[in-house]
Amino acid sequence: MKKKHVLRLLAAAVTMGMLAGTASCGNANQKTAQENPLAEEADSAQTEQEHESAEEVDMVFRGGTVITMLSEDDTDNTAVAVKDGEIVYVGDEEGIETYISDATEVIELDGQTLMPGFIDGHIHEPGNMMTEKKELILPEGQADLDVYKKELQSFIDANPDLPIYKASGMDLQAFPDNIADNEWMDELDTDKPVVIADVSSHGNLANKIALEMAGVTKESTPPDGGKIFFDEEGELTGYLSDAVSLLSTLPIIEYTEEDFSSAMKEFQELANSYGLTAIDSGGTIYETEDPNQYEVLSNMHSAGDLTLRINTTSWAGQPLEGKESDRLIKLLDDSQKYTSDFLQICQVKFSLDGVPEGATSALLEPYTKEAGQEEGYAGTQKATEEDLTAFVTAMNAAGYSVETHAMGDASVQRSMNAFEAASEANGGTPDGVINKIAHVNLLTTEDMTRMADEGVIAAMQPLWFYYDPFFSAQEESNLGKERFEQEYHIRDMIDEGIIITGSNDYPVTADFAPLHAIEAGATQQSPYEGEDDDPAYIRNPEQSATVYEMLQMYTVNAAYGAHMDDIVGTVEEGKKADFVILGDNPLTCDVKAISDITVEYTISDGRIVYQK
Repeated sequence: MKKKHVLRLLAAAVTMGMLAGTASCGNANQKTAQENPLAEEADSAQTEQEHESAEEVDMVFRGGTVITMLSEDDTDNTAVAVKDGEIVYVGDEEGIETYISDATEVIELDGQTLMPGFIDGHIHEPGNMMTEKKELILPEGQADLDVYKKELQSFIDANPDLPIYKASGMDLQAFPDNIADNEWMDELDTDKPVVIADVSSHGNLANKIALEMAGVTKESTPPDGGKIFFDEEGELTGYLSDAVSLLSTLPIIEYTEEDFSSAMKEFQELANSYGLTAIDSGGTIYETEDPNQYEVLSNMHSAGDLTLRINTTSWAGQPLEGKESDRLIKLLDDSQKYTSDFLQICQVKFSLDGVPEGATSALLEPYTKEAGQEEGYAGTQKATEEDLTAFVTAMNAAGYSVETHAMGDASVQRSMNAFEAASEANGGTPDGVINKIAHVNLLTTEDMTRMADEGVIAAMQPLWFYYDPFFSAQEESNLGKERFEQEYHIRDMIDEGIIITGSNDYPVTADFAPLHAIEAGATQQSPYEGEDDDPAYIRNPEQSATVYEMLQMYTVNAAYGAHMDDIVGTVEEGKKADFVILGDNPLTCDVKAISDITVEYTISDGRIVYQK
C-alpha cells in the first residue's frame, strides 16, 4: 500500500553523451570506462584472443537479457562475468565459456533480465527504520482523529520514560477543511509535550504543553520560509509549517551510533530487496553530528556490512550566512578520510522553501483564497538571494556540490539565480561539482532552459506525478487548477535537456520501490492495484517519460548525480558488479505490469545481497 504523498516529483533522463564526464567528488578529473582509448582500438581478433586466455572468474550470469544502459539499442548481450567485484566480460554465451571454472558461481538467468542496480536519487536514510524504535508512526491510510488518539495514548502508556512524545505520518485529511488544530490533543493523558509531524514532515502539530514549554505565543515570529497557523478567532492552532525551529528548546529523542548502524542494516535489506545498490542521500534522519554518521558508515564498509553505495549529504541550517559555509567546508574537508568506492562525501543541502499543501512553497503568484492565507500571500523563502549566492559560491569553490529543496517556482528561480551567479564568480562550475534542485515540481519555461544550460540536476519523485485524490485535491485547491496542471512537466523538462534523477523521497513517501516509480513515470498514473486503470488517478498523460528514460533516471542519471558514474550506472567491462536481476524485461513487458516485475537477485560489488 502506498503512503499518502506530500511532496512530489520524478526524475528523467538525457542521452549518454550529456553524461560523458565523470562525476567524481571535488576537483578530480577521471576518465570513465567508456572513454578508454585502448578499449576503443581493440579489434575483434584481439578480443577473441583475450577471451581465449581469459582468467577464470568468480561469477557468471548467462542465458538472459542484459540491459547495459549504454544505449537503448544495446540489447544483444546475454552474459556477464565478474571477478573481484568488477565486470570483466559482457557478451554472448559462446564468449562466456572461457571464463568458467569449477570455482565459478554460475547463475542461469533462464530468460530473466540483468541490468545495472537501481540508484535512488533522493532518499532520507535510514528513515523509519531509525525513528520507529522511539517515535510513533501513525497508521497509513487512516485519516481519523479517533484512530490517532488511540494510537498516541497506547504509545504514551507503553513509553512512560520518554521526555517527549513524537509521531509522524499525520494526514491533514483527518481535519475539517484539512486545517490541523490541537484541541483533540487535550484528551491525551500526559503532562509531557507531544509533537506530530504531518506526512510531508514539513508541518508539525504541537499540543498546548509543547507550545508553552517552547514559549510559542501569538506574538512569536516564524523563521524565514515558515508559518504559524491561527484559527478564526486568532488563537494558535498548534500547527506550524516549516517552523519546527520554534520548538527547538523542547527535549529531543536521543539516538546513538549503534541505533544508526542497526537501522542502516535494516534499511539496506529493504533497499536491496527493491534492487537498489546505491543511494543519493537527501539528508539522514539522524540527530547526531555528521562526523559520527560518516564514521559509522565507514566502519560498516570496513566490516563488509555496507551493501549500498552512498553519496552522503550534510544539512545546511539557518541563518544561511558566511559562517554556515565555513562550518560545512571544514566538516567535509575533515571527513574526506572516510571516502571510498562506497562512500562519497561532497554534497550539502539547504531547504529553501516548504510544501504547497502547507502553503509554504514560495510562488511567483499568490496562493488561492482556498489556501486560507492572507490576500496576496505567495509563501516566503528561508534565505535571501544574496545569502544563498554567497553560500553556493563558497561551497562550489571548495569543490562541494549544493542541493536546494525548492518546490515553488519562486524558490526554483532563486536557486537558479544563485547557481548562475556562483558559476560566474568561480569562472565556471568547478570540476566535480554537480548542483541539484530537489523536487522542482513547479518552474517557469525560462528556468527549465537555465537548468539545462547550467547542468543543474532535477532530483524528482515519480510517485508524485499522478493524481492522488487524497492529497492532490488539497494541492489543487491551494494552487488553483491551472497552476496545479503546470506541475511535473517531465516531458518538457526531458526535451529541454534537463538531467532528472528518480527517487521517492522516503520516508515522506513510504514506498521507495523503483519499479513502482518507473511505471508511474511512464504512465502518469497510479501503479497500484485497483488504481492503475482508474482515470481518476491520471495526471498530465502527455508528460509521460518513456520506460527507457525512466530506467535512465534510476541508473545512469542517478549514478552521475551521485558522483559514481565512473564505477556504476551501466553494465560494461571495468565497472563495479552492481546489478539487479528482474523476472521480466521492463522494456518489453506491458508498461502497466512493470510494478509487478519481481526482483530475483541484487548484486552489490560482486556479492549476492538479495535473492528472492
